[in-house]
Amino acid sequence: MKSKIVNPVGEGLVPSRKSTRLKDFNYAQANAVFFITLCSLNKKQVFVKDDFNTEVMKCIKNERKQIGHAIYVFCLMPDHLHLLLSPLETGIPVPQFMGGLSSLITRLSWRYSFTGRLLQRSFYDHVIRKDEDLRGIAEYILNNPVRRGLVEEWHDYLYCGFIDPLPM
Repeated sequence: MKSKIVNPVGEGLVPSRKSTRLKDFNYAQANAVFFITLCSLNKKQVFVKDDFNTEVMKCIKNERKQIGHAIYVFCLMPDHLHLLLSPLETGIPVPQFMGGLSSLITRLSWRYSFTGRLLQRSFYDHVIRKDEDLRGIAEYILNNPVRRGLVEEWHDYLYCGFIDPLPM
């Protein structure tokens, strides 16, 4: 049975949001690797202008440096962003990092004539297990623009690549 919370406006009950995070998992665990997908609101193609995409990529790299997370692989697609990342020793959990990054990207978008929310409220995450092929996951992320038909080889796509070396 879903729990209910009272609508602050007082107009009946609304279902509470189901958490997309693993219960009792330490999302700040040093060197845990996460495959993150952050989608645009309603899958709208918002990452299609070179100047905006370049600023988004700078934003991702600056936030990585400021917070101290490792970002191994990134891919900015027209309607979503993939990251393969680790919190390292920062103690800052992935949801906090992603919340800050989402806010920065949204505020940046307002300078490019976007209005309102740009991104979905939450992101998808997959905790990489020790037995999973990290290189294969990285290749899957990098080949996203190839599968979508945007380029023939991922090297030709301006908005994907490696930042930090993969932990092997």
